[in-house]
Amino acid sequence: MRLLRAVVPALLPLLAAPSLLAPLMAPLMAQDAAVAESSKQGDPLPAGMAEKIVAEGIEHSHAMRLLRDLCANGHRLTGSDNFTKACEWGLAEFEKMGLAAHLEQWAEWKLVWNRGAWIGRVVHPIQLDMYVATEAWTAGTKGMQKGLVMMVPDSVDQVDADEVRGKWLFHGRRRPSAEVREACEKAGILGWVYRAGDPTPQFPTRVRVFGDYRTAMKSIDDVPTVPSIAVRADDADQLLELIDQASRGGGEAPICEFDIQNSFREGPIKLHNVIAEIPGTEKPDEVVIVCGHLDSWHQAQGTTDNGTGATSTLEAARILAAVGAKPKRTLRFCLWGGEEEGLLGSHGHVQRFRADMDKVSAVFNHDTGTNWAQTLSVTRKMAEQLEPVFAHVNRLMKAPDEDFDGEVFDLRITQSVRGGGGSDHASFIAAGVPAWSWGLKGRSDYFQYTWHTQWDTIDVAIEEYQRHTATVIAIAALGTANLDQLLDREGVSAGGGGRGQSSAFAEGWFGASLDGMKFKDVKADGRAAKLGVMDGDVLIEVGGQKVENLRQIFQFAREVEGENVEFVFRRGDQTFKGALPKSDVQFRRGG
Repeated sequence: MRLLRAVVPALLPLLAAPSLLAPLMAPLMAQDAAVAESSKQGDPLPAGMAEKIVAEGIEHSHAMRLLRDLCANGHRLTGSDNFTKACEWGLAEFEKMGLAAHLEQWAEWKLVWNRGAWIGRVVHPIQLDMYVATEAWTAGTKGMQKGLVMMVPDSVDQVDADEVRGKWLFHGRRRPSAEVREACEKAGILGWVYRAGDPTPQFPTRVRVFGDYRTAMKSIDDVPTVPSIAVRADDADQLLELIDQASRGGGEAPICEFDIQNSFREGPIKLHNVIAEIPGTEKPDEVVIVCGHLDSWHQAQGTTDNGTGATSTLEAARILAAVGAKPKRTLRFCLWGGEEEGLLGSHGHVQRFRADMDKVSAVFNHDTGTNWAQTLSVTRKMAEQLEPVFAHVNRLMKAPDEDFDGEVFDLRITQSVRGGGGSDHASFIAAGVPAWSWGLKGRSDYFQYTWHTQWDTIDVAIEEYQRHTATVIAIAALGTANLDQLLDREGVSAGGGGRGQSSAFAEGWFGASLDGMKFKDVKADGRAAKLGVMDGDVLIEVGGQKVENLRQIFQFAREVEGENVEFVFRRGDQTFKGALPKSDVQFRRGG
């Protein structure tokens, strides 16, 4: 009743007017009722256990040791030898803790794809070492290859086989047509060179490359054989200037050499999740899951996407093993594979154990970087259950940022728990399980700086954040496993996993609801409104390409050259256009 005692003196002048007082008192009484209800849950942690967890997690942390060990071996692209090694490493770490652990297969692909060094430079008429990268599952060069660089012909009719043979062909971010590509490759070009996507005014040298994993399902005879090489924007602009000068007769055509050490190997290759458990003492068939995805893209070390989440999962397990935790329900620690290609590993787990999903109380997923875990968005009933758990965080832990002003951990009340965000928790929400990716806070610029870029390396990890997050996860996992009941499921938005992720992200970004490509409930201060969109308008093009599904919005925006992305909408029988800075478009492809 502390809240009532604090506000009643201020309300005394209104006591003579009960009709005025009642609307003000009702929400306060409701909040006190919620507090009283939460107290009925009791303390889900044994006496002194929270103190042991905090001491182990903060003072004796292995968080950065684990992260350094994982990232030392480079990227962890799903379907590469590096990913297989990472799974074996994760398994060994769990076993060192004394946990029962195993590899859980979720797929088998025909081909293995590995990358080695990427080298590219202009050797004439200037000397320029360039930063280069390639999409995954694309061809290598079979050694250093040198040749003239020229612009790609605009059409098949302009393809002169004698002219393009033995040359590198330069094109913009948008690929030439299939017909032009086929004609040029048949003529015997050395390969394709293009300006890498995603530079912005803030990060003009940013490079992001992805890849189509379906290539790994093909026969070795059907994989790409002609390399396609992305050149960092500033280097590509210098190269393009040399090409333009030569075409105008103002200089010699540039000569480049590239050594792209990509390789395919016949498999098959088995793909796994890494699973470990601390068995429940009272209800071992009921489960709380702690997880993060182990795979990464292949350009850098995958430190914040998602080495930080994979190793916080390992560290939470280590902390709980070290303090001798005996959860009532089983704690399951999962390192997923294939997240970047579409939540493949977590989806495989959910499908395999679909009949048991009603026994999963909660899923705590760590993705989106090295900032510290500070919030979860939960329904009111979930909050009533979880408040005694996170009370220990607020009682014992300090925010890792000294200038932070607020609760160390905040349970935010929401009407529903939805499957947006594009990470592995969405696989469980689609099955009706309460699941979250932690709300993170801190100084790391994840989405603009490290997410899927060449800068996602070990130096960007923030040690005090990693210690803090792993400790919070350990408290949350054990406390939730010890609750009297499974976590309430009302408000979990089940079903539609794939579309739900794309829809939630697109709606949040535009500031409007979407029915397919049709807008409704356009918010006055959202991006859709800034583009001139009204309820009932339909999005038909992004960056000059026709859109047919929500995922294509951000795919096509990523491929746009220049600083702005143009959107075309239909209103009745009329069309209109709008544009936004490309730097304002946060591209989503996995977590």
